[in-house]
Amino acid sequence: MIGAPSKYYKSYMALGLCVAICTGGKFLGFDCTKHACLYLDLESTKRRPQSRLRQIVGNGQWPDNLHILTGEDDVGKIGDGFESKIVTCLEEHPDIKFLVVDVFQMIRQPMKRSQTGYDRDYEDLRALKQIADKHDLGVMLVHHSRKMKDPYDAFNELSGSTGIMGALDCVWLITKEDRNSMEGVLHITGRDMESVNLKVCFNKKTFQWELVGREEDINEQRKQFAYEQSGITITVKKLLEQNNGHWEGSASDIIQASKYFNCQIYDDVRKVGRLINDWEGRFWVDGIQFALSLKDKRKRKYIFDNIDVGHVSNIGHASHVGHVGCGFEKMGMTGVTDMTDMRT
Repeated sequence: MIGAPSKYYKSYMALGLCVAICTGGKFLGFDCTKHACLYLDLESTKRRPQSRLRQIVGNGQWPDNLHILTGEDDVGKIGDGFESKIVTCLEEHPDIKFLVVDVFQMIRQPMKRSQTGYDRDYEDLRALKQIADKHDLGVMLVHHSRKMKDPYDAFNELSGSTGIMGALDCVWLITKEDRNSMEGVLHITGRDMESVNLKVCFNKKTFQWELVGREEDINEQRKQFAYEQSGITITVKKLLEQNNGHWEGSASDIIQASKYFNCQIYDDVRKVGRLINDWEGRFWVDGIQFALSLKDKRKRKYIFDNIDVGHVSNIGHASHVGHVGCGFEKMGMTGVTDMTDMRT
């Protein structure tokens, strides 16, 4: 199942995956084995999927092994014609190995009077799993997610009961911090596989989703970029350079000094102090050690020293080194064309 709120381009993701499978191409950087696909665009007429396919393929050749049915084709509902319709399609095109149902709700029967939401979800998904198992078929269901965000488990945002997560072999979920942003996170989890969160971006020129990288890697790269471009970092390095590798002063002193190095800091002293503490490991990797002096209770003073990390005997302080990462160039940042966008 792939889930997301409405207008999140999840149908483009499902259709783009079908094109990649039909052509034996790549999807989000992953190789696809070439097979025929059946795409059920059940909320559309014939025109919409053709228009979307034209946007995705561009000047390229339309895959002749991508078969599309729409709401005009009356595929029926589970237990009422749907299964026989799929079997007929598979008999006509035995090379089909991947089926997309867009959207899942369109093939579901109304809930029975004595039925719970859990029982209904499990019963519907079990019927689809029987089709998948019998015909050696991959099935992807396009589904909606709730507007309410879950800060602890994104998959709880899927519409429906816990029976959905229990019955599915694999779940994809697209989330965004801002609905209008083209960038989001593709959360993937499932049986017998490692869960992963991928940073993805919808390219409005190619109408395809593109992989930016693993979420944790991208977040680390952005933090490192923010550190390297910060007026705090630039000012501290300049002060050390001018004072033979040793400098002492307050956050207020750093803010004042930044004006003379053409990197003026506009943050207040509290934020500057918090960032210095947060960046302790990054300073360490850059060969800078700092300590905090509290002798004057009215004014915190930072003590910075240049060090040779490779020859520090007390390596206990270097526990930061293993996870602070490197700069964008060192980490091989991919998928980012405008570095100014990374400042946030």
